[in-house]
Amino acid sequence: MSQTITPEEYQHLRDVDIRTVDPDTVPDIRSVHIDPTLPPAERIRDVARQMNGNPLVYRCGGLLVKTSFAGTRPLQAVLEDCLEHSI
Repeated sequence: MSQTITPEEYQHLRDVDIRTVDPDTVPDIRSVHIDPTLPPAERIRDVARQMNGNPLVYRCGGLLVKTSFAGTRPLQAVLEDCLEHSI
């Protein structure tokens, strides 16, 4: 069963104000494990789960990071490409 992110859900993830995020609630990107044996859609779900549901906000050591994408490709397509090529 494939689950895609809706435009509204993406907007909610994108609109997070990083100044209001408690760094202790955000995972460190270095602790996120990508299982290359999972199909791409499952990898996305697993990574999102490890990142507390928002893959756009994470820590790298003591630095809080918010990612954004400029372009016309949907977030899901970008994440699928990243995960497919992360092996």
